[in-house]
Amino acid sequence: IIEALKAFADLQPYSKVRELRQRVVENLQKYAIQAIIPGVVMGRDGRVIAKRPGMSLSNAPSEDDEIGIRAEMIHDHGLTIGMVVQGRILPALEVLQFEHRLREADFIYLASRSPIVPVGREHLFGMALFAGYDYDFVTALHLLVPQIEHLVRFHLKSAGVTTTTLDSKGIETENGLSTLMDLPECETIFGEDLTFEIKALFCDAFGPNLRNELAHGLLDDKACQTPYAVYAWWLGLKLVFNTFWNAARQINREEGTTEA
Repeated sequence: IIEALKAFADLQPYSKVRELRQRVVENLQKYAIQAIIPGVVMGRDGRVIAKRPGMSLSNAPSEDDEIGIRAEMIHDHGLTIGMVVQGRILPALEVLQFEHRLREADFIYLASRSPIVPVGREHLFGMALFAGYDYDFVTALHLLVPQIEHLVRFHLKSAGVTTTTLDSKGIETENGLSTLMDLPECETIFGEDLTFEIKALFCDAFGPNLRNELAHGLLDDKACQTPYAVYAWWLGLKLVFNTFWNAARQINREEGTTEA
């Protein structure tokens, strides 16, 4: 079962940000008209939720150029998500279910042995991961997204990063995921590839923006069944399982060294 979960968690590597950026810039230079013309992103209710300015594509990218490049990177990342979910994750999940009937307790156990899961959140992570394994992506998304935000905040705080804002009245409030992911320390702690994945999936208006859409009650049942929702669940499983796997291997190596 562990080997099957390992294979499932490794179906897709994190997107390589530098390679993705280079590919996007090359495409924008190749199709310059697409880059020059501004674009907008519409919400499901018809609101304009993001705007991409026209780009100059100069050798020294302007602030508008950077916004446009990021928007195209997230767009291309979304296309990849659709292909990966339909072509790999869902077929593999069907096989995993057919060959191994896992229980909620199994996922809670994984979460409890995973160093990335904050103390006290093992049951919530386990419940979310089991729900997705059981094709209940509505429950999985509503449980998992707040826990991903807490996970990011927890590890930033553990590294000594300030995650709150103090206003003029002396009231201190916790920053949301979007603000947290803009902190430069995120790339140091989580790596630039995973940082991009979390931003693109959970807190950028050019993407599915799952954290903010869910927090404001804008996700209906259908929206919780999209490839983005499935990928978010799989990404949570990948995070939890791979850190569990690495910790277990480290323990085995230390025990082997001690015996030797």
